[in-house]
Amino acid sequence: MTQQPTSQSPYPTNKIQQEVGRNLGQTIGQMYDSQALSVQEVREGGVFVAGNVIFQNSRAGSVQPTLYRAEREPPSLLPYLANRSEQEFELGKAFQKFMKQIPPRPLVCVIHGDEFQSHDKFLERLQKLSLPRLLGFDFNQTVVKEYPLHWPSGLKNVDELSERLCKNLADSVLGRSFASLEDINEIFCKYPAPIIIHTHLLTEDWQQQGSKILNKILEFWQNWPELTPDQNLIICLSIKYQVKRRSNSEKPGFRWLLSCWTRFFRQHGCRRTNKKINDQIKALATSDLKRFPHLSLIVLSELTNISRMHVENWVRDEATKQFVGEEMIERLIDAVREMFDSWEEKTSSSSIPMDDLADNLTHLLKSLTVTRGELA
Repeated sequence: MTQQPTSQSPYPTNKIQQEVGRNLGQTIGQMYDSQALSVQEVREGGVFVAGNVIFQNSRAGSVQPTLYRAEREPPSLLPYLANRSEQEFELGKAFQKFMKQIPPRPLVCVIHGDEFQSHDKFLERLQKLSLPRLLGFDFNQTVVKEYPLHWPSGLKNVDELSERLCKNLADSVLGRSFASLEDINEIFCKYPAPIIIHTHLLTEDWQQQGSKILNKILEFWQNWPELTPDQNLIICLSIKYQVKRRSNSEKPGFRWLLSCWTRFFRQHGCRRTNKKINDQIKALATSDLKRFPHLSLIVLSELTNISRMHVENWVRDEATKQFVGEEMIERLIDAVREMFDSWEEKTSSSSIPMDDLADNLTHLLKSLTVTRGELA
């Protein structure tokens, strides 16, 4: 059996081939693009099927394989890699400074944008692709570990936030409440790669707790135990601006009018709060952090909608080529153009939120693998 590495890609792929004979009842196994193909026995007449590969004996007695591609799922992150290059560039610069700090300090990374910008997938990209690439890690051997630090639900007094966060982090890391910060950090010290802790906040959290949220979170991490020389701790604070964009489908009437008024006031309240949050984040980005000398900070540029140019660049990237095949790139670029034309006709916007874009790109990638199979 031979193993052949493919070209460089953020998604490791290997092709494994096995020599096969022509005996009835013999079974084979094959993997293609990291996918195990199902196996069936050699049938009478020299024809057998193994997953997406059809084999048939020629008159010369050799076995001739014909590969076709059925619809298959694209790698989960692939549709979300269209752009975010600005944020990756900013993170790379911050991380170069972060790695040289003596003594080391926790790095707080603020990620913000409206609720349709796929914050969770950006975090996954950070964990699985961006940081390993920045640090020169082998994608297959080194894992950047992540732990969720859930925002405490039902918090009535923001002054109790540190205690509640400590409890939630202990639950996430150790599986038991009321462990100390020192107990938690002792676990972190044993891990050789960076560790990401992520907390997620919505506009409504600010509405409930007030403007002290951001400073209270920084105070919690300011009191973190001293890091060891080789320890890298990254705190990702993911902030979603809630946007009430969906329209009401009810027919006009009293209930419809009441619903419109309710939605209007909610939208107005969200917009006002979002503006206050954004102003706080901008002020934090330009502050000297004198109140938090034990922390490093990077506020990434706001996650915004994606333009057609960035998606076409994504089409030409190696990871996309490997999935759909070089011969399908022009067809995919044409499909992207049609997608943006349709979106602009419906919304009057020339850019697409990441949530909607990823859904559309996933559908395109699947359909093109089917088309490629038909052409093979």
